[in-house]
Amino acid sequence: MTDVEHDPDSERYAYSRTALARLALSAELRELADRAIAGVPTTNDMWARPGEAVGTALDLLHQAQEVLARAVVYERQKHTSWEAIGEQLDVTKQSAHVRFKEAVAEWQLSLQEPHYSASPGARVRSLRLHEAAYAPTSAGKNLDAWVREHIPAHRETDHPVTGHLPALSTAEEMVQVLDTLNHLYVDTRTPPDPSARIRLVERKAALLDRIAAEEGRPEAAQQAEEARALAAQLRNDAAKADS
Repeated sequence: MTDVEHDPDSERYAYSRTALARLALSAELRELADRAIAGVPTTNDMWARPGEAVGTALDLLHQAQEVLARAVVYERQKHTSWEAIGEQLDVTKQSAHVRFKEAVAEWQLSLQEPHYSASPGARVRSLRLHEAAYAPTSAGKNLDAWVREHIPAHRETDHPVTGHLPALSTAEEMVQVLDTLNHLYVDTRTPPDPSARIRLVERKAALLDRIAAEEGRPEAAQQAEEARALAAQLRNDAAKADS
């Protein structure tokens, strides 16, 4: 991953999409483990309602199904074939695709649209993107701490989760930014959010500067200047619209 900007609207762009998918999977595995651990003690059994143990086990099953879906998303983000996924599930690749295609599609959409559309009169929008992927820095720190606390073999490991996440290359980061810029124009009935466009254009400029420096490409430096000029113009236009 690259240096992280602690801005919830841009922080995830400093991580590879595969890393974000892995953090989401780790978070769901932690939730499953915490729920399972909570059911081990017998101290409250005398107050349990009839059938409560079955309900608790069913909740665990539902959580395990969420873990499975997140695992499939992670594997697809790594470009694992549906055939390989189907082999693990002991089903055909067609069956695996049919079962999980919506989960994968929703993940891809959430990377571009991290929030659901706001309901009329609502002050906040619900998060579509998994929380661990939306705020990966804090999620990673929390997961590292959880592993050190609960898994003795990792008590002395500094970064048992975040230390092995798939790295983000400059080229992949640029693809992510360009994909998101393009997605701003998917709905032709609604103009793109000016602030989102400005942030992305400025990030594009910074990436082009990095490419120019790392690869010695003067055309990238020129493109960076053009992107900064566009961002400045967009800021000027937004200021005039607000005045």
